[in-house]
Amino acid sequence: MQIQLEKTLDVKVVEGQLAELWKQIAGGGTSEDDVAVLRARVANLLVFVANAEGLDEVHQMMLELTAIHPSRVLMMLGAREALDRDIEMSVESFCQTDKRTGARRLCCEEITLKAQGRFVAELPSAALPLLVSDLSTFLWWRDVVQTTDKVFSSLLRAADRLVIDSAEFADTGRDLVEIDKLFAAGSSSHVGISDLNWARLTFWRGLLADYYDVPAYQRWLDNIDHVRVDYVGPERAPETIAPQALLIAGWLASRLEWEFADEQRAHEKPQNTSFNFRGKYDRDIKLELNRVERGERKPGRLVQVELRSNAETPASFTVARSADNLHLLTEAKLGVETQRGRVLPVRNRSAAQLLSREMEILCNDQIYQAAVAMAARMIAAM
Repeated sequence: MQIQLEKTLDVKVVEGQLAELWKQIAGGGTSEDDVAVLRARVANLLVFVANAEGLDEVHQMMLELTAIHPSRVLMMLGAREALDRDIEMSVESFCQTDKRTGARRLCCEEITLKAQGRFVAELPSAALPLLVSDLSTFLWWRDVVQTTDKVFSSLLRAADRLVIDSAEFADTGRDLVEIDKLFAAGSSSHVGISDLNWARLTFWRGLLADYYDVPAYQRWLDNIDHVRVDYVGPERAPETIAPQALLIAGWLASRLEWEFADEQRAHEKPQNTSFNFRGKYDRDIKLELNRVERGERKPGRLVQVELRSNAETPASFTVARSADNLHLLTEAKLGVETQRGRVLPVRNRSAAQLLSREMEILCNDQIYQAAVAMAARMIAAM
């Protein structure tokens, strides 16, 4: 159920229309057959998109998301490149229904604000007064990340947590560097930062870390001198390095306390970029980011991560996506011996499922922050 509003910046009008909307949903309570409908809000969710396609996509996710985190959703469409058009506002409800009876049980509200051209700058002043006080506020930013963007800065100041998805970055290098700037800026220190693409790497990081829990592997792992990360190019810019590849490389280098070897420049080839690091005991380490053919794989995803030691007895430790893309496989090769390890199913969680998990966290992930900082240094060396 949706109501288009004539006045766009009057908070009383909006709240009045929302109250009317809930009366219609509840049916006025005059019939014996009426069933109680719960109006629930445990958070504010600000969503900013740059085009109508993004608005439609997010709108479809909201029913799934609000089943877990009932929220007041403020959806903002800011078409900066379009002809000037003042803010238009509408309010809408969406309800979870009883699977058995079809009756409405849990309902949430969505307020949509659309602006074009120079009027995009006014979206924060229209949206922020509509936040419900005393609730945590999440900002899901689905546009180019720019720390100098006034719209972004205004919304960020009102948020407790910023959620981005680096898989959507149009320019991986530029956008990851902007995220690193956010971490470094004191003005945004109150805001936690989540990356849905980082969450997609949880199993990869866990399986790689598991190797370091095996005492028998330690002497080889202490002598790793080559790392290779295979990935599929991102959908929006297939010839560039996928954010997942830079994040997993940044995570490895930061967790293992590697440093750039004399700040050497990266070596770039058409499908391969390599970096030189120095590990413990002044050990030289070569890290390669290698783009492979997409095939049946999703764009922007990791294919394989291999840690290799070319010591007296060569060894390698691998986490790889299976040929059918349904599992992650681990394999350790110690000289001529091969030890096959864990097999985990790939969980292709939806963006709504990933976002719902991030809405349970308010603090910063220090490990992600360190991975981004190292990735930014790698980008600077390219």
